[in-house]
Amino acid sequence: MQITWPRRTPVVLCAAGGFFAFLAVVDKWLGLVQHPLHLATLAYASLFCVIAWAFARGIHLQPTRLVRLSGYGAILILNILTATYVFAWRVSADPTPLVLQKQLEKGDQLLAEGQKLDALIVYRQAYRRFPNSYRVLMRMGAAAYQNDDYERAAKYYADALDLSPNESRWRTLNDLGQTYWKLHRPEDAVEYYQQAAKAGMPGTERVEWHYRLGWAYFDLRDYDAAIEHYRAVGDAGQKYAAASYYNVACALAQKVRLARGEAQRAALTREAVESLRLSWQAITTAEERDELRKGLVGAPEDLDPELEPLRSSTAFQELLKEFQTG
Repeated sequence: MQITWPRRTPVVLCAAGGFFAFLAVVDKWLGLVQHPLHLATLAYASLFCVIAWAFARGIHLQPTRLVRLSGYGAILILNILTATYVFAWRVSADPTPLVLQKQLEKGDQLLAEGQKLDALIVYRQAYRRFPNSYRVLMRMGAAAYQNDDYERAAKYYADALDLSPNESRWRTLNDLGQTYWKLHRPEDAVEYYQQAAKAGMPGTERVEWHYRLGWAYFDLRDYDAAIEHYRAVGDAGQKYAAASYYNVACALAQKVRLARGEAQRAALTREAVESLRLSWQAITTAEERDELRKGLVGAPEDLDPELEPLRSSTAFQELLKEFQTG
């Protein structure tokens, strides 16, 4: 059985392949449809069909002359075509148009320099043209968040979640959780934080993830869960270690307030005092040490009310003497 193709088939396929290749380049630059890789694939498929046809049937150069493509020639052309497609694939794997990338880089620089409103203006210009771009939506969320517009930030992050690539989904969930915490919705924050952990969050993000969860559970008055996460941060000995041990003490102080028996209050107080001591030891700068001392033994308006249940205890008073002389 032989398959007969119309004589103009290779011409049409070549034209189609060239057209799709051209569109892929234009789309990568300007973002007309934001699918340059799909266009490159169509171009490759079209040109591959030309090679397959030429190898199987031959190409009519003249009405009376039939020229077949040799196996060597077909393989050579196919290798060149494949190399070109691989190059197109590498260039097009990230569908972000180049003009958009330049605009986002400008906004990122402004945001890093603290020019939040200027960065938001740049991002908005990109958003008007590319409202369905994951990268644009994430930056709109970040800019709104840093400008304390948490309602809008949550909206942008939620829209980004629908478009997020699998490898970036954890970040969107994490940022959405933090935004809901800022909106005083700790239940939603915990839910999104937990989803982020299941969405492939890298280990390098775990310390800050524990720290954020600690705050959310503290606001939910689930002090045991808050202590668990704060301790994970403190024991890691990295960023937020001193603050986390301090927050453990604050959570334990709330448990002292709720405790019924004297023995339980005394045990919780000793544990809280030890956490404050660990916080003191984890501090790395004189400014942070002065700030902690102020919250413990400063003026009445500077004292941390979260630690009030501990202040009348002997263990706490002894700790204050250490801090005053240390």
